[in-house]
Amino acid sequence: MSKSLRKVFGAVAAFLLFPACKPGVPSDLIQPAELEDLLYDYHIAQAMAETRQDSMNFKRYSYVQAVFEKYGVSEAEFDSTMVWYASHATYLNDIYKKLQERYSTHVSALGASTGENDIFAHLDAQGDTANIWQERAFRILKPRFMEDRLLFTMTADTTFHKGDALLWRFDSRYISHGRQNEAYAGFYVTYDNDSTAGVTQRIYSNNLMQLRLEGDTAHAIREIGGFVYYKPSDEDKEPRLLWLRDIMLVRFHPQPVVVDTTAVAAKSDSMDVASKDSVLRVVPADTVSRRLSPTELRESRPVERSIHVVKEKPYRVIRKPGATRTGRRGH
Repeated sequence: MSKSLRKVFGAVAAFLLFPACKPGVPSDLIQPAELEDLLYDYHIAQAMAETRQDSMNFKRYSYVQAVFEKYGVSEAEFDSTMVWYASHATYLNDIYKKLQERYSTHVSALGASTGENDIFAHLDAQGDTANIWQERAFRILKPRFMEDRLLFTMTADTTFHKGDALLWRFDSRYISHGRQNEAYAGFYVTYDNDSTAGVTQRIYSNNLMQLRLEGDTAHAIREIGGFVYYKPSDEDKEPRLLWLRDIMLVRFHPQPVVVDTTAVAAKSDSMDVASKDSVLRVVPADTVSRRLSPTELRESRPVERSIHVVKEKPYRVIRKPGATRTGRRGH
């Protein structure tokens, strides 16, 4: 191969490999380690503000500004940083995984339960209770067209049973500075008879969202779907984000009802004994062999009641003078 040809192949290889390299965070933005610490305090500040419902937006704004001052970051720098990280979600997802570990450690130190004790934390796609979510477990929504919603549909397969209950759950985190947020989540199921059941909830604040639909034993599930819509605002002059993480779709197969025949038999025997005891207690034992007193004998006799029937007096027929028995006048 000629030298010039090798240069051409080298240039082409460099061109093809360059986009595959993971780009670094621009130097003028907040770097991942510092952003992790900042977001840790940021969400704690928001949680503190939400404990007071009165003037919550003002409290949130004040607490968040205190966090920015602590790290020497302006609101504009934070916003531009989050815009970039939202476009490179893998970075932000890694940061939030570390944040979850830090929060769990902090909560455990206080003696409270953590996500490790969540009964859904380690579910897979198999079993009577399974996590059948097939998409990414995290999403970032922005209140602008085409980026303000999460939509999904799923067609039921043979692993679904009649009577299956479903639970769509995720953790929601707003990244905004004291501004009003408005988002909605919806979840629905369509059955084989074209009937539909659904539920909707508003996402008011940072919270664990759980939308549950009970099973229908008469009809099979045909399709499942859901959405999250982050409503834009006319006052959106600065970036706002809605972070959805730990998204799960849990399916519960109906459990057969097991009847404990031993307990039923024991209960039946106890009822028989109780009924026999109640019969024996109706007649005291001492009344079987002793004679009744005159008063008891008189009271035990049937009471005769007589009814005096008064016959009505017959009507008296008054005839007119000169009338015959047939009602005709005589001649």
